[in-house]
Amino acid sequence: MKISAITAAAISVCASAGTMAEPAGRVLALAGSATIARGGQQLPLMAGAMVESGDTLSVGDKSTLQVRFTDESVVALRANSEFRIENYRYDKNADTDRSLLGLIRGGMRTITGLIGKSNQKSYAVQTATSTIGIRGTHFSVVSCNNDCTRPDGTREPNGTFGGVTDGRITVSNQSGSRDFGQQDYFHVPSANAPPIQLLVPPAILSDRAVVTRARSNAEGGTAAAEGSSSRGSTSTSTSPKLVVQQAPVTELTVPLTTVAAADQPAALKTVGIGTGRLTILEAQDARTGGTAADINFKNYTIAELHNAAPELAGTFFYDAATAAVAIQQRIGNVGYSAAAAAYWVYEAPGSGQSNRIGSHHAFGDTPTISLPTSGIAQYAFAGGTAPTDNFGRVGSFTGSTLTMNFGSQHVSNNSAMSFSFGTNALQSTATVYNVAANNGWSMGGGVQSLTTTCSTGCTGATTGAVIGRFVGTTLQGYAASFSVANTQLNTSQANAAANVAVFARQ
Repeated sequence: MKISAITAAAISVCASAGTMAEPAGRVLALAGSATIARGGQQLPLMAGAMVESGDTLSVGDKSTLQVRFTDESVVALRANSEFRIENYRYDKNADTDRSLLGLIRGGMRTITGLIGKSNQKSYAVQTATSTIGIRGTHFSVVSCNNDCTRPDGTREPNGTFGGVTDGRITVSNQSGSRDFGQQDYFHVPSANAPPIQLLVPPAILSDRAVVTRARSNAEGGTAAAEGSSSRGSTSTSTSPKLVVQQAPVTELTVPLTTVAAADQPAALKTVGIGTGRLTILEAQDARTGGTAADINFKNYTIAELHNAAPELAGTFFYDAATAAVAIQQRIGNVGYSAAAAAYWVYEAPGSGQSNRIGSHHAFGDTPTISLPTSGIAQYAFAGGTAPTDNFGRVGSFTGSTLTMNFGSQHVSNNSAMSFSFGTNALQSTATVYNVAANNGWSMGGGVQSLTTTCSTGCTGATTGAVIGRFVGTTLQGYAASFSVANTQLNTSQANAAANVAVFARQ
């Protein structure tokens, strides 16, 4: 009887566990095609084949694969996924057992087994942007790198998406870690960005979503771009007993709000939101000579903030991400910097008020770690609201990288910053304020002066002020409220302006 080379190779994969190494598990089910990379060889897989620690499994187009490990855990891989068994050992010994897995691309769902139940620290799933540890049993993960398409045909953003069906998981990367529980969903945009909780299941977790790939030369052609009808076909995952989830991703990555021309109170706020208490920084424009005054901050519990902020009454939130959703629903578009773990929004008050600066907000989770007492770090400008002034003008802000000297608890801007305003119906004089480089202020101080000049449109005295706080659970970001003012423009009118800006740790 003749045996083809391909069949013989598949048989060798099935037999290798008994002759080469202890098996980590076996292929429980295979629909379509899959391969295994082991010892420098790429071999076809078949149902019943044994898999080992160090193996890399690749699932083909229009294919699904399920692996049952020796600790009774199950991993289901969707089409065009690549999965590596990084380090697996199960001897029924909690001190030595381990299950370290890697999702290189594509998507997986898993029910964790005895290793995770006996020693949670011995189990982890690594993706390009994060490491997932368990506090429970059943979760899903998809890793996207310009290759994920939602069921409606639109492109999913890059990063790691996931959801917890049962139990709890911990998602960690260079920015810190965050726990997610049953029916929680998340997105990790990059290895430096904190995990973001999503209000609804991301569409890419749906079994009708696809991860595409380009064919290699060995598969009968040159690599083709995603979406080509002749190359890089797409498929759907049909893994059994897996819940279908079909809802769009909620993302807070929207442009800055245009300031309304209606009269608005002169106020700016920086909000640090944590699971326990919230830090609110506020500056009220006293309209005396065009200068800002009454700048202070106060700590709030979440319940207190509900009472203090009527626009949030009746909403539910417990951290910066959920607060941002509530704010977006009640106030307007919310900007977001993943690197800084910070949000910002402009709030237009009601009519009938004499000042047009408006209310600027920046917020993020209150840090859960203490400030370092030594060392220097750089925080780059990451975004914020467009500055506005008491004439209703919307200007532009040029930010700077900040140097944080944790030994002296001192902040300084490495380059000049500026506020620029054009003309409008209420003010015919263009105005430009400049904040000189190497201004300094205290990390923990209250309102502090900035060395500020007016290079265009001013004849009176110019002042500037700042108040700032670190945000993000691991100090990823720094949020600051800025104000500038002049006692007399060329039109003999006083001017005051403000905005908020956030900076991300480099």
